[in-house]
Amino acid sequence: MLCSVFAGLCLYSVYKHCDPWTTGMVSAPDQPKPSGTTQIDTDHALFLCTADAGLPGLFVAAAYSGTLSTVSSSVNALAAVTIEDLIKPYIHTSEKHLSWTSKGLSFLYGALCIGMAGIASLMGSLLQAAISIFGIIGGPLLGLFSLGILCPYANATGGLAGLLSGLVMSLWVGVGAQFYPPLPEQSRPLGLTTHGWNFTTAADAFNWTASPTEPGLYTTVLQQNTAERPFLADNWYFLSYLYFSPIGSLTTLAVGLLVSLLSGGMKLKLEPRCRCVFT
Repeated sequence: MLCSVFAGLCLYSVYKHCDPWTTGMVSAPDQPKPSGTTQIDTDHALFLCTADAGLPGLFVAAAYSGTLSTVSSSVNALAAVTIEDLIKPYIHTSEKHLSWTSKGLSFLYGALCIGMAGIASLMGSLLQAAISIFGIIGGPLLGLFSLGILCPYANATGGLAGLLSGLVMSLWVGVGAQFYPPLPEQSRPLGLTTHGWNFTTAADAFNWTASPTEPGLYTTVLQQNTAERPFLADNWYFLSYLYFSPIGSLTTLAVGLLVSLLSGGMKLKLEPRCRCVFT
């Protein structure tokens, strides 16, 4: 996250007066980073890129290697957990059949990952989509673990109720934000213009200077008619995707603790050895 944020700030410092999206240099808002690998003026961002041949390949190789290492371990873990927890206890078969089943499950989970990647491409920014999904699912799980660690009177009933409540709450705001994205004045993005564009490639392939009056990407966004938007769109769904996880966690904690107290959590017999008392 820190690397992504600082990389975005560095790119903005270079592109704030020469927006490549408005000028047509890139075809998507998330392409300035790979495009800048070979096109940013080295006098302004020498540490980000260079025009030397081979760096784009190194950049792509690093991205793919990091992705493949994460995806391969996740797919194998899913296959192993499915075999051990869902198949072995109920189906008695040979190790050879289990090996082939594991390979088939790896193929199935890999295909599902590819399908989810295709769906994520329709959700806008890939980083935003990933953080949104992890926040919606991981937020309630974080709240559940925090409930068990911080609240000695939490019980199974409260934990289950809190987990379901947190999941519903985070799904509610997450799905609603997809149908009713925030208006430009609510998201307050950083401004981008093109009046400072005077770019020449290393091979002098082109030299283009933008018109000083040409607007940037976010300054040309048409504002939606607020009369057609429901009340929750501007009072609930406008929250940033970075808040999906805290919403699920806090809801799980609050509901879980309340339900635990109402369902007899105060009557639990706790072992003193398992409690941490701050003095």
